[in-house]
Amino acid sequence: MIVFAAADAAGRPTIGRATGARHTDSGEVELFVSRARWGEVTDGMGVGARIAVTFSRPADYQTFQIKGVLTAIQASQPADLAAASEYTRAVTGSLLALGVLQSQVDQWLACDDLITLRFKPGATFAQTPGPGAGAALSRPPR
Repeated sequence: MIVFAAADAAGRPTIGRATGARHTDSGEVELFVSRARWGEVTDGMGVGARIAVTFSRPADYQTFQIKGVLTAIQASQPADLAAASEYTRAVTGSLLALGVLQSQVDQWLACDDLITLRFKPGATFAQTPGPGAGAALSRPPR
């Protein structure tokens, strides 16, 4: 699961869920986000805004957080939609196997009105619950 956080236009914290991500050749990360579902978050974001993105594996809660700065907000391309659709299929299967209801998954994951948020990673943290949670990592996890 991918959750991103940023500040809205009034400076209040907001969160949303991404529907996939990709690491680019330039070292940036692209997040695929449904503006239809998470517009209250994305509408207040702009290039240069700070963003925190948490990646968590539902089966065991292994979690990492990357903090960075937005470098682009753009319409998603067909390859982005394909990646987001594959992510949605895979995560839905994982969540259903864990007993999460389809109706719950449908609230979180959507590919309609998809946009791509690109950000330059800065600090990376281990966030898996336990004694190491919050520890800074020297390099992003692979």
